[in-house]
Amino acid sequence: MNEPGQSIRLSDWLDSRSPRPPAALSERLAQIVGDTVCGENDLTATLIDEAGKILAIIGDDRSAATDLLAADALITYAMESAAETGDDLESVAAAAASRIAAVKVE
Repeated sequence: MNEPGQSIRLSDWLDSRSPRPPAALSERLAQIVGDTVCGENDLTATLIDEAGKILAIIGDDRSAATDLLAADALITYAMESAAETGDDLESVAAAAASRIAAVKVE
């Protein structure tokens, strides 16, 4: 992968995950993150931010199921990223929960 501190495209990082998510979810994740680039050290926070953006605009009917699943996947990937970098998962999870709880729904 990249050297520590380098920039990384979220879509490239998501494509590197194994096992791959189902095609429909993978496509939705690609749409959500688009061309977003972040510092490798900011990957966890950026994934959580992307999940928050989706949760802010999510509907409350059955059509929102894919977006809800995508937000969940982004948060799960954020925890995976944190685990890979040796971050304190308890602190990362607590911070993620606070950030998600603070999302203002449109």
